[in-house]
Amino acid sequence: MTTTLIPLSGIEGVNYNTTYTAYDQTAAISSTNSPDNPGPPFTVGTVSKATGGGEFIFVKAGTAIGLGECGIIVSTTMVASAITTTLAAADEGVLVGFAQVAIANGAYGWLQRSGACANISVAASCATDAPLYTTATAGVLDDAVTTGVTGVVITTTVTGAAVVAGTTNNTAVAIA
Repeated sequence: MTTTLIPLSGIEGVNYNTTYTAYDQTAAISSTNSPDNPGPPFTVGTVSKATGGGEFIFVKAGTAIGLGECGIIVSTTMVASAITTTLAAADEGVLVGFAQVAIANGAYGWLQRSGACANISVAASCATDAPLYTTATAGVLDDAVTTGVTGVVITTTVTGAAVVAGTTNNTAVAIA
């Protein structure tokens, strides 16, 4: 499910459900690598406000980030990778966000940092309103205590691994 939040930032052309790939002149021209596609229309690090208290940040994916997966964002490059406990362990205070559409490795897209969030990827048996933590599975959070991700809760209890709705509030990594 894609997000239905509407951009309020005044930046023309924002679509939180779209990803972008840049043309690579060193690779063969194909349906996914064309000179007709010059690259992303926004600078990485661009922040866009949305309805429902939503806030999104434009990033380049350093790994594939699936629908609802949590991405950890390197502040100097705005490159995001699907978060794991190992990645988060040394990065307290680093920004994170949630992909509302899948972003391929090397592509550009928006990660949601605040507001009602339609897609958060969680492991089995997560409780409603419980603090969420990183796991060994890239991008997936759980309520079992490891390295925390502050400012995010899910609004539905799940019995199996799922992508569910939740709420985010300027999410960041917090060492538990």
